[in-house]
Amino acid sequence: MITVTGAEPAVQTLFNPRSVAVIGASSKPGTLSWWPLRLLVQYGFAGGVHPVNPSRSEIEGVPCVASLADVGGPVDLAVIALNAKNTVQAVRDCAAAGVKVAVLPSQGFGETGEDGRAMEREMLAAARESGLRIVGPNTDGVGNLATGALATIQPIFGQGVEPGRVAVITQSGATAASLIMRLKEEGIGTRLYASAGNEIDLGLADYLSVALQDPEVSMVVSFVEAIRRPDDFVKVAELAAELGKPIVLIKVGRTEQAARRAAAHTGALAGADEIYQAVFDSLGIIRVDELSEVVAVAKFYLSRGLPQDDGVAIMSVSGGQAGALADRAARSGVTVPDLGPAATAELEELLAFGTAINPCDLTGEVARDSGLATAAYTAFDADPSVSTVVYARKELTGDAGRRASERIAAAAAPKERTPLAIYSMDGEPNDEEKAAFAEADIPVFTSAGELFTAVRTLAAYRRGAERARTRKTGPAARTGESGGAGTVPAIRIGESGGAGTGPAARTGESGQAASRALPGGAGPLDEAAAKALLAEYGVAVPAEALATSADDAVAHAERIGYPVVLKVADARVPHKTEIGGVEVGLAGAAAVRAAYEGIDARARAHLGDAPEGVLVQQQITDGVEMIAGIVVDPQFGPFVLLGSGGVLTELLSDAVLRPAPVEPGEVRDMIAELRGRKLLTGFRGAPPADVDALADTVSALSRLGADHADRIAELDLNPVLVRPAGHGAVAVDALIVLGETEESR
Repeated sequence: MITVTGAEPAVQTLFNPRSVAVIGASSKPGTLSWWPLRLLVQYGFAGGVHPVNPSRSEIEGVPCVASLADVGGPVDLAVIALNAKNTVQAVRDCAAAGVKVAVLPSQGFGETGEDGRAMEREMLAAARESGLRIVGPNTDGVGNLATGALATIQPIFGQGVEPGRVAVITQSGATAASLIMRLKEEGIGTRLYASAGNEIDLGLADYLSVALQDPEVSMVVSFVEAIRRPDDFVKVAELAAELGKPIVLIKVGRTEQAARRAAAHTGALAGADEIYQAVFDSLGIIRVDELSEVVAVAKFYLSRGLPQDDGVAIMSVSGGQAGALADRAARSGVTVPDLGPAATAELEELLAFGTAINPCDLTGEVARDSGLATAAYTAFDADPSVSTVVYARKELTGDAGRRASERIAAAAAPKERTPLAIYSMDGEPNDEEKAAFAEADIPVFTSAGELFTAVRTLAAYRRGAERARTRKTGPAARTGESGGAGTVPAIRIGESGGAGTGPAARTGESGQAASRALPGGAGPLDEAAAKALLAEYGVAVPAEALATSADDAVAHAERIGYPVVLKVADARVPHKTEIGGVEVGLAGAAAVRAAYEGIDARARAHLGDAPEGVLVQQQITDGVEMIAGIVVDPQFGPFVLLGSGGVLTELLSDAVLRPAPVEPGEVRDMIAELRGRKLLTGFRGAPPADVDALADTVSALSRLGADHADRIAELDLNPVLVRPAGHGAVAVDALIVLGETEESR
């Protein structure tokens, strides 16, 4: 067992106890205190079972004891089925008796207010003295369905749940039960189960670590309300990527607003949910919105594994449905690629009346020729652009549908073939077809949306998990980059140390010395200081100079060359355009002089005194506008943002986040996710932009953010002008907002 969180031995005991005590066991069927003992008996737990109830001699045929002291042997796990007040004393009793882990289902603790939190602290103090570990409180419990070790009050298990290849680890007991039942309805068993509850001791990451390392678990599904220990969560997610075991989760809170009002555009674009999504994307964690989508992903993955990519071929017995599915695939973010010449030629020969394209209309010929769908699948299977084949079937007359299903199921069954998924147009297929597909391990969906969500997210998981694995052997991992509390250690494995101590700070990854000390005060840097810092990291900026008079401005403009831009330069004016502090397209001395005087006057009116100066800057007239920046999250550390610039910045909120630092290859992946990416490829006759220079610029910026995450609150480059290929990318405007130093806090 790999130690990730440090709690693995306790959680192993929790899932594999030798003996279980149920404190407060009830003989009244259906009560919450009746279920733990009932389920241990029902599932045939082979270890010692000890109901503790001084008022009963036996319950469910199991002899009772009056207290833990009467058990007469060691107890690995105790379920305390008592009210909150009595639970506190029972925890003390467990600690005194040497119990290893206690499950606390009771409500009435931290979720109710300060009195409840005081009881939690009291229990935790008692537990720490003896080494007792606590699950919950306010938990539905835990369970190992393979051994029958169910320490839970969840009644859903009374219906019978078969062990399988999935672990259900959630922060909501009710949601966990719903997931287990939905999986059961699809014939998918649950091996391990944990409801984290209030997490005063053991938490989500601890259960995930052990579940992922169980050789019989193929994937984990989860429902997450809050990630309370981000460092441990990220390390566990890295482990999942390394083991090749997907974590599929729902994370609530997509509508959360950022806690602060951002001074920079990057901060406005990077709210709490965007940060979570960036963490998930960087680690290959699959995030979906509905319970049905969790199950859809599990169903596809457990039957067909991972698609190579998101390219889908669609064939249908209905031309109209073929088109509708292609539309639905596009809305789901799934690609419906054009077929290569070989597949097209083969389909043209096969289809007398259908269409030899993707999506493919097989027509009613499938009712006459039971091998037609199989032959079409074979053509798709050989096309390199196709990673999944979707067959839209419906009930056909006589035995036609059954024969067709049997033949295509047999053809697609081998794991080396392109994954086949069935979309059943008219609901659940008949029993014969369902059996044929089940025997061949081919998933059947009645929702096209859920099917395409499974394909898209699993393809994205393949890419994200590969990125996470690559980081562990990439430059950052080799040079021992720091990954202390408050950072995302997906890139900085197993090292201690705070932000601002990474390798760029020590050795200059960009080839530049990166040891510049930042000013001690909080607030925005002036633009000249901001650009000096950027230049040290290799971020290109325009030629510019600070003027304190109109004559200075004209002299600088003559030296730089026309046209030029004039901007107010004062840390007190972070958004220059709002006070009329920017003049562009200045092509001569007279224009520069007039612009200087106007900006100076407006700045004086706004500030009440003279600005620090006016910046004279080379005007770059070509280039695609992008935005790049740094946002530092208090939980997960620094992130780099890249988005479409100009009016698209706020109009489309078209931006992608990644934990910093990133390599240029990762930046190219970020670019591919932008809706405005076509502007970089030569849109409407424009020359292609210098994407390589943009990737290098954002990578350099991300190193700056990682090195100075302890001080940078926000950093905004808006715009970055990406010039035609071969001409570079230039940060035209820069805003860096510093936070307080530790000494000043």
